[in-house]
Amino acid sequence: MHLLKSKSYWLSLSLMLSLAVMGMFYDILNSPERGFSILDSPIDRIIPYVPAMSIPYLAWYPFVFGVLAYLCAKDRLTYYRVLLSMNICVWICYLIYFNFQTMVPRPELTSTGLGASVLGWLYSQDRPYNCFPSIHALHSYLVMRAVLSVQNIRKQVKWFIAAGAALIILSTLMIKQHVIYDALGAVVLGECIFTIISGLALHRRRRKESKWTEGIS
Repeated sequence: MHLLKSKSYWLSLSLMLSLAVMGMFYDILNSPERGFSILDSPIDRIIPYVPAMSIPYLAWYPFVFGVLAYLCAKDRLTYYRVLLSMNICVWICYLIYFNFQTMVPRPELTSTGLGASVLGWLYSQDRPYNCFPSIHALHSYLVMRAVLSVQNIRKQVKWFIAAGAALIILSTLMIKQHVIYDALGAVVLGECIFTIISGLALHRRRRKESKWTEGIS
């Protein structure tokens, strides 16, 4: 309750609006006008097509923002690092989309039910471009990676968030919104940027500490 009354907490949370601002550029690049390539692999042909996985796919929105809000409460510095990493990664994704646009062919939607209805709506809202790397997989991996790096978060919470991130990444493949290369590219990109940001932050902290402790024996 005390945290909810904290002005600094809500100011820090407001930085998540940067992700919404970044998202405004997504639709501009989501087109075949620059040409496109199709990436696939034998693994993608094995992965089953499950329209019901559209539900965890859409759960990405509350999942990512919910985990970020949790991180902001548990470890503010890690929250800042992962949020910065997410913004940098999205800019890199946009550069890739502009120069190397890919498309994932979508199967015909013939089934019925809630999952199929959700998937039909999703297909109508999001064109099949801007695929490599997958921003869905990228953000899911980054928030999971950040949570796993925080020591004072309970193991049960870490496992729950890791399972949620894995389910969302898997859903991108099972509704044929992305291929395995999109997910792998997102994980590699996210890991590289988060590691660099964390390393720079650690180096800066050590330099600051050494400055104040220099000459003390």
